[in-house]
Amino acid sequence: MKPEPIDRYALARPRNSHWGSAARRGACLAAILLGVSACYGAGAAHEPGGARAADEESDLYSDIPQDGVTLGDPGAPITLTEFSDLRCSHCRNYALAVLPVILDRHVRPGQVKLVFRNLAFLGPGSVRAARMASAVGMQDRLWDFVDRLFRLQARERPAAITDDLLLRVAAELPGVDAARAAAEQDSGEVDRQLEAARAEARRLQIRGVPAFFLSRAGEEPRRLRLTSMSPEPFSRAIEQLLAAPRTAPARGR
Repeated sequence: MKPEPIDRYALARPRNSHWGSAARRGACLAAILLGVSACYGAGAAHEPGGARAADEESDLYSDIPQDGVTLGDPGAPITLTEFSDLRCSHCRNYALAVLPVILDRHVRPGQVKLVFRNLAFLGPGSVRAARMASAVGMQDRLWDFVDRLFRLQARERPAAITDDLLLRVAAELPGVDAARAAAEQDSGEVDRQLEAARAEARRLQIRGVPAFFLSRAGEEPRRLRLTSMSPEPFSRAIEQLLAAPRTAPARGR
């Protein structure tokens, strides 16, 4: 699996550039549009399990605690962090075909908690989706929203991610106040969350999505080098980390 590349300027936005609001109004983000057609379209029809998963109703998370971007037992010994983009077909394939297995094997048993980092670099539609996902996450339903949006894209192949489409997805989630999410998607808290994801991606030198890191409290994240998008490489890495001796605490963490 070759990750979708991130343009070298994509993670270097100046703090005062009003990136989020301008992008939501449809501004052309030329510095971060590289590769959009490759991620959203080419190869998507051949994703293993994608068509099957897209036709299933999404109720993956009803028995798993959510807190903002985090899914799973807060006391789980291992954290699996995913860097993603909501228009990336490889990210979608992971969410629909691989993630359900990880939930059953490692999240529900309390071994692993998941963290979602949205880089939103594939154009204005990505930014719109990221902002709405973060706003829904303020109601602790981010993971449900991401799952529903990926399934909708796999099933309907929309030409664009519009505000109306995102509002529709949010409104379909039980317990979510879609109007509140729409009002909060331009909030300072959403800005902070997206900037934090970009800053972490810069620190970890991420060059493409999806990207995955495993970590334990007090230790530096370990990047997963995946040769295939299937559950087995994840399970092997998780089991190895569970059995590994602890390393020295990371500085400044």
